[in-house]
Amino acid sequence: MKQQFITGKNHQGSQAVRVGNLILVGGIMSLNERGEVTGDDIATQTRNCFETLKRVLAEAGASMTDVVKHNIYFQCDGDQASVQNFLDEVDQVRIGYFTDPGPTTTEIRVGLDRKGALIQIDAWAVVGEQKELLSPPGHWGWRKKLPFSQGWKVGNMIFTGSQRSLDQTGTVLGEGDIEIQTDHAFRNLDTMLRAAGGDRHSLMKQNTYFRFFGEGREVTDYWEKMTNVRRRYMSIPSAAGAGLRITGFPNVNELIQVEGIGVLGDDKQRLQPENHWDWSIPNTQFTQGWRIGPWAFIGGQISADNKAKAVGSDMETQARNVFRFIRSVLAEGNLKESDVVKLFVYYAADGDWDQIAQTKAVIDRVQQEFYPTPGPVQTSFRVSGFAFEDLLIEIEAFAVCRD
Repeated sequence: MKQQFITGKNHQGSQAVRVGNLILVGGIMSLNERGEVTGDDIATQTRNCFETLKRVLAEAGASMTDVVKHNIYFQCDGDQASVQNFLDEVDQVRIGYFTDPGPTTTEIRVGLDRKGALIQIDAWAVVGEQKELLSPPGHWGWRKKLPFSQGWKVGNMIFTGSQRSLDQTGTVLGEGDIEIQTDHAFRNLDTMLRAAGGDRHSLMKQNTYFRFFGEGREVTDYWEKMTNVRRRYMSIPSAAGAGLRITGFPNVNELIQVEGIGVLGDDKQRLQPENHWDWSIPNTQFTQGWRIGPWAFIGGQISADNKAKAVGSDMETQARNVFRFIRSVLAEGNLKESDVVKLFVYYAADGDWDQIAQTKAVIDRVQQEFYPTPGPVQTSFRVSGFAFEDLLIEIEAFAVCRD
């Protein structure tokens, strides 16, 4: 399948890629042509981001009406009122770019990797395909009316926004209880898949975002507690995906959200290399990747051994191990790095902005060994941590067979 890469004016690499009727847009921030952040307020930065998205889509032969999924990654300090005011300003801008019903939406609080950046967006769009709105009756709702959707079925693909532990008025259910909130979020994801004519076996990519600030062994213990609930809703074998500890959500009382992409059909190949890293819970039947039709979903790869213990204490070692693991998963599907069209890079970086820039530079340098410029499109941001202790980086990949 032919790949068409689009390079933005303020982006050194590829900013979007079109493969067939599918368009993937990498992370967009409010940057000028020198790559510097522009705009001191969230309204200006949001408008700049969506204007860039609009332009990039046009270069790919699409428009904002073709967007089926978009994510907001934002950096905001403060209490619930501060976060809510921040997102209200984001909404006032972005609702002007979408008609109702619009794309799915996910909003998570993270760390961005440019000083002064407040927001980053990315998107999936589909051109020229019949779309079916997924809106199950009695599903959870937002606290205010927004032109966004719970999910879309496009051809044989299913796109869901973040599924949350909320009632129909946007009130958090199970406040303070990760097990209750996990159960609600995954039950809602299950409902979305069934609304599209599929089930949990249709889920190819599943991202779990959760809030937890413990340290050491507490990290793995918390993940296992949450995952013992998640497993009730996971197929055997499961979807590929990532588990990311983040700063928070639009509602400070939320502990977890989950989103996913599914593909209908039973003709698929599980990508599960031997002698690979493994999870801390034995016999979980979790999956490293799936190939279905022309698509390959590579779950979040980490630098770990077969007991989920981190390998390497520095970013360079861990990043190189992760890219090697991605290569191994791709090879299971007779794919290679040149088939990868998008990377999702999640990493931990503390310190001042110079230190953060140095950490990202290390990742970029190692990435160049595997993906020479211009390389795949990319979304990257800083997280609070991962499923297991001592990890520094996790990377997902999406590949397209050229046959």
